[in-house]
Amino acid sequence: MLKFFRRIRQNLLAENKTGKYLKYAIGEIILVVIGILIALQINNWNETRKTEVEEQKILKQLKNEYQKNLVQLDEKIYMRDKMTLACAGILNYIDHPEKYIKDSLLYYAFRLTQEPTFNPIENDLIVSGKLRTLQNDSLTILLSNWTSDVYQVQELEASWQQLRSQFVMPVFMSKDFARNTASYLLKNGYTPDHAFDQNTSLVYDIEMTDTDLLKTLQENRIAFQSAASACILYNKIINSQSNVLRKRIQKILSHIDSEIHYD
Repeated sequence: MLKFFRRIRQNLLAENKTGKYLKYAIGEIILVVIGILIALQINNWNETRKTEVEEQKILKQLKNEYQKNLVQLDEKIYMRDKMTLACAGILNYIDHPEKYIKDSLLYYAFRLTQEPTFNPIENDLIVSGKLRTLQNDSLTILLSNWTSDVYQVQELEASWQQLRSQFVMPVFMSKDFARNTASYLLKNGYTPDHAFDQNTSLVYDIEMTDTDLLKTLQENRIAFQSAASACILYNKIINSQSNVLRKRIQKILSHIDSEIHYD
């Protein structure tokens, strides 16, 4: 093609047709510029297409991750609600010993010792710079703030863990509640709240002691009511923050759904 254009220019010069040559040269330049612009446009289109494909891949990955995060967070909120109710049961037995039921107290004591922790799936969007690939600014802001939002909940969880370790577990472990609680849970089959397979049933025969647990509870009422009250307070606060975090996850998922192309 270049040889063809060159031959035409040479013929025009040879025939001394300068005017036509200039017009032709200008036309040729215009064609070259148009060709370059078309090539650039095609290249831009290809790059845009690659970016869109990458964005869709990231969005689908994020949707999967945050759906799992939501499921896990709901499980932890539910566990803390059960802990709160159990601790209220302990306080009720301290105030109203006539309502005492041994199995219920053992269940309440078990719930008192739990420490639900939210451990969401971590992604490297910010570190890798892939966050810039996302076109939805609202989604980008939510994702950018995610780590700090989670940290606020985890910081409260850590405070409860420390309190549990220092004050709750010593009472539980030293007053014969541990053995009897284990016996109560395992004698008829126990399925942990966080079990991967909810059909799991853990069974083991541990003989209960003849300890008067109601008497132990009353004799150590200050320690038990302090532990139960603190458990209620901390878990209510943590769940309050967790429910805010839950709304953030729902917003993230909503934005993701609005950006995913469902063909």
